[in-house]
Amino acid sequence: MGEVTAAGERFGKLEDRDVRIVHLPPMTVAAAYASGEGCEGKALDMITRFVADSGLLAIKPDARSFGFDCSKGEAKVGEPSRVYEVWVSVPEEMTVPAPLVRRRFDGGLYAAHVLRSWDFQDWSLLKEWVDASDRYANDWDAPRWVSPETAAGQGFEETLNFYTFVRKGGRMDDLQLDLLFPIREKGAA
Repeated sequence: MGEVTAAGERFGKLEDRDVRIVHLPPMTVAAAYASGEGCEGKALDMITRFVADSGLLAIKPDARSFGFDCSKGEAKVGEPSRVYEVWVSVPEEMTVPAPLVRRRFDGGLYAAHVLRSWDFQDWSLLKEWVDASDRYANDWDAPRWVSPETAAGQGFEETLNFYTFVRKGGRMDDLQLDLLFPIREKGAA
């Protein structure tokens, strides 16, 4: 019975083995944002079109893509986004055509957790892991980029293997995401 109780306590919690610590380097990104119903898909479609039209993957096969809710005011986990922004990393000198905008991301440290079952409640579990960590502190409110058009989001959903995802036509069946929660080492300012 003790083993069942212990397993039940672990269920619904992330363990250290469920979380990776990653450093995202500074990068220049092309950003697309959309609002209203289906805003995530609209913003992703704009980025996917830009990648195809610009031949970005031939120029930058290591391109990375991130999406996040950038609604003003905190969005609740499980609620659809009201405003969503998607980025793709681009060479610094690359032209970014309107309606996309160029952003400079300062980089930083993130707690990463792969989203396996499309359960976005995992955001809450990731936050709980960060809050309970002896080594890392929540850095959610630290600015890591400037966004005059939208509210700056904090946590990212990174499209894993973006190169293959786009080359296969951006099908949802091929989409894999990491949740990235901004952190800092405890004791670091």
